[in-house]
Amino acid sequence: MLKFKPLFIVYIWSLFFVTTAFARPPIEVIAYQVELVVLPQKLSILGHLQAEKSVSLVASATDRVQKLHYTDGQKVSKNQLLVELNIKEELASLEEIKATVADAKKQYLRVKNITGRAAVTEALIDEKYHVWQTSLAKQKMIEAQIEDRKILAPFDGVIGLSSISEGALVQSGSHIVSIDNNQLMKLDLLIPPAYLKHLTAGLKVAVQTEAYPNEAFGGVVSAISPQLDSATRMVQVRALIDNPDSLLKTNMFVHADINLPERLILRVPNNAILRLGDHQYIYLLEEKAEGRYQANKVEIKTGVIGPAYTEVIQGVNKDDLVVSQGIMRVNSQSTITIKALQNNASQEQLLKLRVKPVSREP
Repeated sequence: MLKFKPLFIVYIWSLFFVTTAFARPPIEVIAYQVELVVLPQKLSILGHLQAEKSVSLVASATDRVQKLHYTDGQKVSKNQLLVELNIKEELASLEEIKATVADAKKQYLRVKNITGRAAVTEALIDEKYHVWQTSLAKQKMIEAQIEDRKILAPFDGVIGLSSISEGALVQSGSHIVSIDNNQLMKLDLLIPPAYLKHLTAGLKVAVQTEAYPNEAFGGVVSAISPQLDSATRMVQVRALIDNPDSLLKTNMFVHADINLPERLILRVPNNAILRLGDHQYIYLLEEKAEGRYQANKVEIKTGVIGPAYTEVIQGVNKDDLVVSQGIMRVNSQSTITIKALQNNASQEQLLKLRVKPVSREP
């Protein structure tokens, strides 16, 4: 009986498998030629609005409301009288002090005009002058108290809803009514610090709200906080939004889009990426013969992930060929031909293509 040595048997079987492998037809895939594209950057985020000018008018003294010179929702002008508190007591005190001032001034002028007589000394003149000036200061203080009981509009705006009525007793510091100027709105946003390098004052902002789905509001970034928010670790950005028709209201939540500067990126189709745990790979095609390629598994680093394409920061170069469809069928030992380039065809067209090798396009 013919006997074969073990090493000879191993050699025969290896030769069989190699021959079989070379006899296998090449694997057809759809490839993608890595492109350098301009990426419009748009940051979408929720924010809330505040009127550019908004104050709560409060009582500066404890007293009764004598007169209200506004109605709810009324447009008012700067320095327009809005509220008068009771000033009867202050008016009486003012009349009294005016009489005192007049008398003190008269006595001062009398002694000043007879300066030089034995009974009139410089000390007496100084005393009379001091009494006059002290009385005059008290008059000014009472006049200021009267003015404090008159509340004026600090700027042009719209009166809010008031719960105060004439005759009501208000405490010093208690809220009477709000006033807002909402021709220009402040939009405060919290943005991840990763976008900080792209943020500058003057960037355009587009705003939409459910209250007016068919209305578009625009504005610009006006300020960027020099500090991160201590609670969220995000950067606060303020934009000013034009609101000429006063449709937007204070404390309204809106959807804001900030148009960031465009940038150039390398991208590949999402289907071209093989994700294994925390690592991401693509199959890079290397041409070995005319129309025949070898797939090399390369780890990549990605950036922005879109609905169809993903930014590649590291691992590929412009014009590289990668497997975009069929990555589960290939490996580094397979011979590969390209059925079509995805760059120039829609998905529907690719699905209709016959299995036919094509050469790499320049």
